[in-house]
Amino acid sequence: MILKEECIFCKIVNKNIPVDIVKETDNFIVIKDINPVSQVHLLIISKRHYDSVLDAGGEGEWNGGNEIFRLLCALAEEFKVKDKGFRTVINTGSDGGQTVNHLHVHFMAGRWFGWPPG
Repeated sequence: MILKEECIFCKIVNKNIPVDIVKETDNFIVIKDINPVSQVHLLIISKRHYDSVLDAGGEGEWNGGNEIFRLLCALAEEFKVKDKGFRTVINTGSDGGQTVNHLHVHFMAGRWFGWPPG
């Protein structure tokens, strides 16, 4: 596993910072967001450090997309939001709203989300 010493999410993955872990796999950790914008707001964080989806989507051995989709389905089931729906977001870069340079997916549910966002 490749981690960055100064990255807050790498510290969470290493369990150096206490968080409320919802689910964990070999490649991802799912935690409750500390600043939720909905009743259910979780972060699916890659255990391997990638600055963004652009870093993970380049040539290399990462193929976590299928696992992310499986996690999204499992979370929708677990939090009983499958029928009403949920929103997933991957912020990329400063204009995309990314504030932590570590690949993560927001899972939000429990309220109506408008479109366009932001």
